[in-house]
Amino acid sequence: MVRQRRAEADEFYAELTPEQASQDEALVMRQAFAGMLWSKQLYNYDVARWLDGDPAQPPPPAGRAAGRNARWRQFDAFDIMSMPDKWEYPWFATWDTSFHCVALAHLDPAFAKYQLILLCREWFQHPNGALPAYEWDFGDVNPPVHAWAALEVFAIDGGRDLDFLSRVFDKLLGNFNWWVNQEDVGGKNVFEGGFLGLDNIGPIDRSHLPVGGVLEQSDATGWMAYYAIAMAAISVVLQRGGRRPAVDLVVKFLEHFALISEAIEAQGLWDEADGLYYDRLLTSDGTAVPVKARSMVSVIPALTAAAIDEPLIERSLTLGKNFAEFIERRGLGGEDELRARNLLRGEPGSRRLLLSVVGPDRLERILARLFDPAEFLSPYGLRALSAYHRDHPYRLDVNGSSSQVDYEPAESTTPMFGGNSNWRGPLWFPLNYLLITALERYYAFFGDDLRVEYPVGSGSRLPLDAIARDLQDRLISLFLPGPDGRRPCFGTAARLQHDPEWKDNLVFSEYFHGDNGAGLGASHQTGWTGVIADIIRRRHGAVRSALDVLRQDGH
Repeated sequence: MVRQRRAEADEFYAELTPEQASQDEALVMRQAFAGMLWSKQLYNYDVARWLDGDPAQPPPPAGRAAGRNARWRQFDAFDIMSMPDKWEYPWFATWDTSFHCVALAHLDPAFAKYQLILLCREWFQHPNGALPAYEWDFGDVNPPVHAWAALEVFAIDGGRDLDFLSRVFDKLLGNFNWWVNQEDVGGKNVFEGGFLGLDNIGPIDRSHLPVGGVLEQSDATGWMAYYAIAMAAISVVLQRGGRRPAVDLVVKFLEHFALISEAIEAQGLWDEADGLYYDRLLTSDGTAVPVKARSMVSVIPALTAAAIDEPLIERSLTLGKNFAEFIERRGLGGEDELRARNLLRGEPGSRRLLLSVVGPDRLERILARLFDPAEFLSPYGLRALSAYHRDHPYRLDVNGSSSQVDYEPAESTTPMFGGNSNWRGPLWFPLNYLLITALERYYAFFGDDLRVEYPVGSGSRLPLDAIARDLQDRLISLFLPGPDGRRPCFGTAARLQHDPEWKDNLVFSEYFHGDNGAGLGASHQTGWTGVIADIIRRRHGAVRSALDVLRQDGH
């Protein structure tokens, strides 16, 4: 029986393994996928029962009624869920789950779609539209990547399940409006949201400011532009599939994108000298203080990249007042100007317009930071914080409060958020993954016409698709034996590196050392690190992307 089951497993994974993949890549992919199936468990949490206590039992302490998740009485889970790690972290986190689902969709697309819909069901999603973050505080805010994940899962599954896409889209309409209404205190289309899953990435706890005021966040605002474009893309798919008339919805989200892009510009989140976006702390006396830590917060606005085709351009400019004004205010009202700015390409009748928060000039400035080995680019991917801060710690002094951030490539040295994860230098898969897909989207528009120096200082200028492939290879190399036979992910653990019983049994760590690639944090966080299996398949052309779905049938 054991032999038969092993043969069945071999056959199953052989079908998923690209022909061009090496034996070591196949091993990594197989173990990553396998680790996704044992990270499932029953999640049972009835908030009302927790708050009120069990019937016929002594009542809970009075303080519980105003305690954890007290405003989420409707939450009543009794569901099988994908866990980040059911041994160390046996709970869900909404933005983690989005990445889990992208990997799971290769194995069990029905379960992946079920997970994305589950988080939007009435016993999970708050009546006001918010999605629960994680069990210790459902009211915290995660990056809004749910729409992106739904579109990717839809594509991986063949791009046919319009019922799934329409169903999740309906619930995300409420969530998008919640963001617009609740996470934009000043009504300026510049968003807050707190730490947004990036734990201790900055000098201050962004969820609990050390001084009075509001933190206008470049990443929250960038995420909302990203969300708007993802929702517009889903609308396009639903329209083309005949599932529903959705052109007005496309225009709605392009309008939001236009307003958010204008707001990023108007509020001064871009730093011309550094070529990065920064958060801005508005103190209670009206003082605006930029938070100049060079981190992934600074580059998230560059994630938004999409091209719209000519029929949609014309309809959007006709029906979308704000979108039309957005084009005009940027001096882009005429075709000549659009082409001069490298934002319009193609011949009449098949022209395409680039939608990006950053624009080509700023994109190149940001990429020059990202691809600099002295800053973000490590041998194994992109660091969460620039190594510039190794020798140049950033200090923030405001209203008598002082704090500092420096480059920490391994475990956290600060107790912020419990000190159990570190975004001050290590490599994390989620943002590496999204930045690679963004490069592919930019390449789909610019082609070989846009080349940038990679790595910075090498003198070599490459198109963005070649850079995306190299970044994929760097992430994959974390798990492969190097020239010395050692796998970077095992670090200095001699038994894992050399013992025949251990050296080929991989763990998929929560994050990785920013310089040497050693696995850190939770040692079995197959969850979002499990997307390495997806990356291997994509690297060898075995995956149909959301971009492919959007461009099908000649569009």
